[in-house]
Amino acid sequence: MNATTTANGTKVGLNQVEQMESTAAVRAAQSVLLSELPGMTFAFLTLAYVVLSLVGLA
Repeated sequence: MNATTTANGTKVGLNQVEQMESTAAVRAAQSVLLSELPGMTFAFLTLAYVVLSLVGLA
């Protein structure tokens, strides 16, 4: 870690690292969401089909 401390005790140089880690985390979350999207769509359509079929029987 390449952070330096100033006279008042605050750290300089950590903001860049935190921002890079945050960007990587956001990118990973978006990737996971996109890979799960077909499954969520299938589950929603199946559930809607079952509910509408039961409503049609009533």
